[in-house]
Amino acid sequence: MADYTTVARPYARAVYQHATETSSVDSWGQALALMTAVANDVQMQALLDSPQLGHEQKAELMLKVLADKLTPQQQNLLKVIAENDRLKILPEIAEQYEAFRAEAEGKIDAEVISAFPLSKEQEAIIVAMLKEKLHREVSISSTIDASLIGGVVIKAGDTIIDGSMKSQLKSLALALGR
Repeated sequence: MADYTTVARPYARAVYQHATETSSVDSWGQALALMTAVANDVQMQALLDSPQLGHEQKAELMLKVLADKLTPQQQNLLKVIAENDRLKILPEIAEQYEAFRAEAEGKIDAEVISAFPLSKEQEAIIVAMLKEKLHREVSISSTIDASLIGGVVIKAGDTIIDGSMKSQLKSLALALGR
């Protein structure tokens, strides 16, 4: 999927701001998750990708499935997103919304990519280091990428820490090439 972050961020920010003002953060999070689930359905995607359907018709299709599960304001958001031909970015809007929520709650999710499986102790060290650096509660998910050769790459929000052997070897090769 293309990177829709820049387009999705204003929608997510506006929704999160409204949700906090109306004390409905959980409700909006659930609504965005539902909209995303419906938009990601294979059959629905085929209909939403159809050039024969206009934006209003696409919104109506989504609302037929979701109407009884969404508040009038949430339905209006869905209509606005459809009118602006942005239904494809619903997953990114939901993801950005959850990022705003986590930030407000002082939490952050980090992805740790390593060449080899990490032990629980290594994960705990990484969590402690990130907690100290970012001043937030950190939860991590780990993935393996053997092409890193060794070390780790950590992605937490806009922060990327690349301590992989692969990047160190690239840096060395650049330095030697000068």
